[in-house]
Amino acid sequence: MSDDEQVGARVPMPVFRIGFANATLLAGGYLVVGALVELARRLTNWRWTERVAWSMEAFPAGVLRSFGLLEPLRDAFVHGNLELTHVRVVYAATTVATVYVIGLVVACMLWLFTRRRRG
Repeated sequence: MSDDEQVGARVPMPVFRIGFANATLLAGGYLVVGALVELARRLTNWRWTERVAWSMEAFPAGVLRSFGLLEPLRDAFVHGNLELTHVRVVYAATTVATVYVIGLVVACMLWLFTRRRRG
């Protein structure tokens, strides 16, 4: 194979590896930002930190609500069966899982698109 043919040859794109790396980066970034906001909220208790914390919790709360899990979580918290830290861990796990699922769906769609385009 000549150099010109090698340049024009198609190299398979590692779609799932890229999708997994992107999901890891996004989930990790979300968790780091969430931890920093929570730290600032606890240390300073400025009004904006409270608003940012509520905004960040809206995403996992919406996902949990969609699956019917927010009310049982809220009831457990109100009745003292869960502490705020446990609720935050559930929210963080929900966010990470959702980001990975979205990353996997996007990777699958990209893989299908590239397969269809090749063949």
